[in-house]
Amino acid sequence: MTPTDQLLALSKSYCDLRGISERTASGIIFRDSRTIVRVKAGGSLTLKSFERAINWFRENWPDNAEWPAGVDRQPLPARTKRKEVA
Repeated sequence: MTPTDQLLALSKSYCDLRGISERTASGIIFRDSRTIVRVKAGGSLTLKSFERAINWFRENWPDNAEWPAGVDRQPLPARTKRKEVA
């Protein structure tokens, strides 16, 4: 499953569980209600936005709900700032 497929699977499952639209979830996660819809239509995300979304789903997933098959549940490592090269 590609990273995009994983994000979309999480989004669909979460929205179904919570009874909300993908636009609502997108607004909560990205502060832009069009992001998930855009990705679903073939658009892209920055790596930073993707990591933020995946980690958001991991932190906010309902306790009694099944995690989507094929999506890794391990947290993504924290990003470190790049060191400037002299």
